[in-house]
Amino acid sequence: MIDFDDSQTFDDAEDFEKMLEASLSTRDNFETGEEVDGTIVQITHDQIFVDISGKSEAIIDVTEFQDESGQIAIKKGDKINAYVVSTNRGEVVLTTAIGSGVVSKDLLELAYRKGIPVSGTVIQTVKSGYTVSVGGTRCFCPLSQVDMKVPDNPESMIQKTLQFKIIRYESKGNNIVVSRRALLDESRRERIEELKKTLSMEDTVTGSVSSIAEFGVFVDLGGVDALVPRSELTWSRYSDPYIFEVGQEVTGKVIDLDWDEQKITLSTKQLQPRPWENITSFHEGDTISGTVVKCIRNGAFVELAPGLEGFIPVSRMSYTRRISRPEDVCVVNDQVQVKILEIDTSSQKMTLELVTGEADPWEQQLDEDSIAIHEATIESVRTNGIIARLENGMQGFIPHDETLVPRGSDLQKDYSTGKTLKVIIKDINRKDKKLFLSERQALKAEEKKDYHKFMKKQEEDTGSTSAFGKLFKEKFEELNDNSKKKG
Repeated sequence: MIDFDDSQTFDDAEDFEKMLEASLSTRDNFETGEEVDGTIVQITHDQIFVDISGKSEAIIDVTEFQDESGQIAIKKGDKINAYVVSTNRGEVVLTTAIGSGVVSKDLLELAYRKGIPVSGTVIQTVKSGYTVSVGGTRCFCPLSQVDMKVPDNPESMIQKTLQFKIIRYESKGNNIVVSRRALLDESRRERIEELKKTLSMEDTVTGSVSSIAEFGVFVDLGGVDALVPRSELTWSRYSDPYIFEVGQEVTGKVIDLDWDEQKITLSTKQLQPRPWENITSFHEGDTISGTVVKCIRNGAFVELAPGLEGFIPVSRMSYTRRISRPEDVCVVNDQVQVKILEIDTSSQKMTLELVTGEADPWEQQLDEDSIAIHEATIESVRTNGIIARLENGMQGFIPHDETLVPRGSDLQKDYSTGKTLKVIIKDINRKDKKLFLSERQALKAEEKKDYHKFMKKQEEDTGSTSAFGKLFKEKFEELNDNSKKKG
């Protein structure tokens, strides 16, 4: 764009004369409404002179090329496309769109007959559409014709000056209907024909966001909208189209071309690295923030980076209490802190643990002596054993054979959730957080303690062990030895 330069009018006078002379040709029979191509030969304060290969000068009002700040968006030598609006007294007057100034009904009728675009300002909303002023003449534009689709907010079009096509001219100009969509459709068809020649599958193209919907983002490719479906925005399974803004520049890869339906589909995610390509920046043992994206019966999926997810089993959602369902701890869209327990690159799976701030009982000291008796609360009963939690929060498993009921019996008849049991620790694996408990061995350990307590009392009362005490001791040790052999 350039500012008007006074020196251009006088200093280039000689060049202007030469260009005008050179512009003369044998043709001088231009008709009103005719579409012509021309070259800018001179710019003055109020007019632009155009070479249209005619014997007469062709002029166009300078205001048609001025922006809101008064700058002229054209320069000498530029090519323009325009329409002839009059040929009075040997002077050819052009316009790029009728309506920049005051216009007559005859001129509007000419625009209707010749298909010349008109410039109009949207004045107000009326029933089913808008009132549009074209050079002071009021016209009607149906709501469906103001854009390629009906605006979400019709009021947003008020006071906008746009290009329209007159699609109905009746009652000597008292009933004029205009359409912006008609012009957009024409431009779109022309643009599609251009794209058919140049655009191919897997091409990378750049455009600007024209509109946003729940199902994706529309990108303007110079007059033709292409769709980036929601699933193709990012590698995240829950991409949000509204992270984009209208007017934002977007680059995408062409993944579908349907010229019959005039549909172009793009993907922005396919130009981004695949999620697991960056897995080397994550390590087992790392604590990281993520977003809960899905909850299922036995756990929750957490997104650590777009498209990169890990899974928290319900058993890893608390150190000290039983979690029945993930929603008791977190819901979708929650920001959570997690610890990476395992990264399996071959299957592209990651196991996580929820960081709750609770003290980890697996790191605490615990009496693991084979005769140390602990209390455990039943959390669930299975056919093959019982899940129970110690008082310090550690969760363990009591196999069916380590309960007090006979082998093959139904555990659910004798055990219920919430019941407290006495158990001993048979085996503990702190690294994998696995704990095996025994109720049967706890009973034996308790009997042994009771025996030693009884024998001690006998010795304290008599000073020596009685005959009955000796017999009891022999029988107890015999039963204990037999039990060890069977175990």
